[in-house]
Amino acid sequence: MKFWKWSNSVSSNNQELILDGPIASDTWWGDEVTPDLFREELKQHAGDLTVVINSPGGDVFAGLAIYNALVNHNGNVTVRVDGLAASIASVIAMA
Repeated sequence: MKFWKWSNSVSSNNQELILDGPIASDTWWGDEVTPDLFREELKQHAGDLTVVINSPGGDVFAGLAIYNALVNHNGNVTVRVDGLAASIASVIAMA
């Protein structure tokens, strides 16, 4: 079980991605976001994206990979912090 989920917004061209939990390079407990899983799902969602973050942070290298994936996404990326974006999650929020 991953800790992010996708939801369609009012506009069919804008999707919402919710990141809720620790950032990790590999999954241990099932609630972490990992760069490989994140990149694979991001490829399937073209268009504009709103990222909602509530995360205590985590693995720096995994977070940088997620940040780079968002920066290179084909579409506008808007980030909203809902609760906490600590440590490496604050870097992801700058995407």
